[in-house]
Formats: sequence, C-alpha cells, structure tokens
Amino acid sequence: MKQASSMRKRLVITVSNNLVTDNRVAKLVHYFDSEGMEVFVLGRNWPGGALPAHRKGQHRRFKLWVNKGPLFYALLNLRLFFWLSVHRFDKVLAVDLDTLPAAWLGARLKRRPVFMDSHEFFSESPELQHRPAVKKIWRSLEAFLLPRIDGGFTVSPGIVDLYQTLFGVQFELLRNVPRRPTELLPLREVGADPVVYYQGALNVGRGLKEAIRAMTLLPEYSLRIAGSGDEEEELRDLVKALKLEKQVVFLGRLPFEALSAEAAQAHVGLCLLENMGLNYYHSLPNRLFDYPALGLPIIATNFPDMGKLVRQYNTGLLLDSMAPEVLAAAIRRACEDGALRLLWQEALPRIVADLNWEKEAKVLTKLLNYSK
Repeated sequence: MKQASSMRKRLVITVSNNLVTDNRVAKLVHYFDSEGMEVFVLGRNWPGGALPAHRKGQHRRFKLWVNKGPLFYALLNLRLFFWLSVHRFDKVLAVDLDTLPAAWLGARLKRRPVFMDSHEFFSESPELQHRPAVKKIWRSLEAFLLPRIDGGFTVSPGIVDLYQTLFGVQFELLRNVPRRPTELLPLREVGADPVVYYQGALNVGRGLKEAIRAMTLLPEYSLRIAGSGDEEEELRDLVKALKLEKQVVFLGRLPFEALSAEAAQAHVGLCLLENMGLNYYHSLPNRLFDYPALGLPIIATNFPDMGKLVRQYNTGLLLDSMAPEVLAAAIRRACEDGALRLLWQEALPRIVADLNWEKEAKVLTKLLNYSK
C-alpha cells in the first residue's frame, strides 16, 4: 500500500521535451509512482496537444517567451530553478543536460541528491556539429556537472562508455524499451499495397529525405510518418516536389498511446541515422524496441549499438548506405521475401519478452534507495 501523500518522498523530474509524446518520461513517472513516490514533472508548455488525463504524476508546464536558442534554455532553467527553490522535494531527476543546471543548483541549494537521465549525448547531437562555439559550451557544462551528480542513467552501451572515458563517471544502462505489452501485434501479411512506417522526431539526419526519395522507386508502396520536428516543412516540400502526395502521408504529432493503431497498418519500420556525431553513432532509438512489439521488422543503420541489437535478435535488415536505391531494395526485400518474414515472425516476440521496461527499470532502484 502506498504511503499517505504527506509522508511520501517527493521526486521532481525536470524536462525540456514535449511531455505529450515523451514515452520514456511517462514510464519513469509510472515506475516511481508505483514505488510509492510523489512525482512532480516540470517542463515547458509546448504549443498544440494536451496531456492525456490518465497520465501518472503531477505536471507543471511553464509558458516561455521563446521556444528555441540560448534564451530558451536560460529561461527554462530559471523557471525550473525558481520552482525548486520554493518547493519541497527529496530528490531531483534531470532529463538530459539542458535541464541539469537548474536541477543541480536546486538540489545543491536544498542539499538533496540529483540524478540525470540522459536520453542522448548532448554535446554530440547533430544540431551542434557545425557550431563549434555552442558545442564547446555544452561540453564544458558536461565536464563540470556530470562528475558532481549523484548518479545517472543513459540509453546505450556506447554512451555509457563515452561518459566513463571522457568524464570519469559511471552511468547505468537504461535502454528505452517499451512496457511489456498485454498483446503483441502480429507480423502482417503483405498484400498489394505495402506500407512503410516511421515514428519519431522529424529532425536532421533521420534518413527521412532518403526514405521519401526511395518511394519514387516503389510506386506500389506508401510511407506513413508519425511525428513532427525541425525538418517537417522541408520534408513536406520534398514530397510535393516529387509529386508523392498520394504515397507519403504525414500523421503529425501523436500521443504515444495512439501510435499502435497507425503501426498496425504497416509492414516494415524505419530506424535510419546519418553519422552526424557520436550521439547518433551510439544511439539506440526507442523505435528499435517499439517496432517488434508492433509487429514490424526493422530496417536500421549498421552503427555499432544498433547493429549489435538487430543481429543479436534477428529483427531486421542493416544498411551501410542510405542511398535511395539501396533503401528501396531493402524495403522491397523486407516486404516481399517470404522466408525472411517467417524468421521475423518467430524472432520479434523473443526481443519483446527479453527487453521490456519491467525488467529494465530495475536499475532505477539506485535512485530509489539513495540517501545523502
């Protein structure tokens, strides 16, 4: 039985991401709530879309004057720090480096422990690779703050190793695996109109331009894209320029609860990344784990962490090139090779049984049990 609210330990989670679509944060909140903690989530008020009413935890989303750039990060951290300075809490969990300054200062002020859940290696994100001055600032923040926190979690073995090598800190591996589903979606038989599927941010380096161009070589196929991001307008313009409006469908930003209904119409899922820094190179996107539970084999980039996972569980095809003709051939093979699809039909349930949030979240006991 949970403790009375007034007696429960209070965890504050600081976030800059869109809470409507951030499944990992929702899983964190659900886990800590189920362990008897009172959970507050502090984030930004993204335009469009309200939080579904059934989500666990208490949410405070701040309205900011700007939504990108240095001023955004400064304003967000000021709002987070001010809230932390005037409210009671027992522990803080900063999601990613961009909210860690406020979380660390607030925890230091109250003499409380602070942890970090690193969804990415922030200073190696693609957006910073051609901005050396900005990258240097974020790398300096990493070097200063990471050795001064009480523990951390991150999404791939490669990033665990980078944090240890570069900063001398030991992060726990907490892959972004889904909750164990009550029912698996079966691998769909491929008919006359195969569907290729992508879910996630529409940002630079995600292979989406190449996927759209590949559709010109696959006239009987369609591509369904769930998500939004910085490249969305450019991607829509490319679809119009190639006259692919009937083949490529943009589903927009959806709550993660709505994604399975869209995926159920598809036959293969895309998880493609360009080599745009160590963050992408060592990435383990949640799509790699979500697609098998949705009955989708994967076409993924052959980077170390992604390649190892796909080979270990035999969940799809790996590409060393994202050229549209190479991608089109892989899509056709994934949908039309009956022997491969029979193998995947047996393999996909195995990864879902082996890698799920109920098992993965056990590393979070380090935060639960930690005391200063």
